[in-house]
Amino acid sequence: MKDLKAFFIGVGVFILGFIIAGTLAELFSGNNPERSYYHLIFFSILYLSAVVTTLGIKVLEEIRSDDNK
Repeated sequence: MKDLKAFFIGVGVFILGFIIAGTLAELFSGNNPERSYYHLIFFSILYLSAVVTTLGIKVLEEIRSDDNK
């Protein structure tokens, strides 16, 4: 159950970031290759934030469970 909670929070962070990216997509529109690189960097950071959030939740849960023992 704890794994599912962390997974859903990570997915939620990713979806929220995707919505924000969609609203900011006009900044990256155009034929300029530099903008496509910025777009890739932005989505890489978005993916990384979802992974870090998920792993951070798991680490905190482990720390809390060790404190309760």
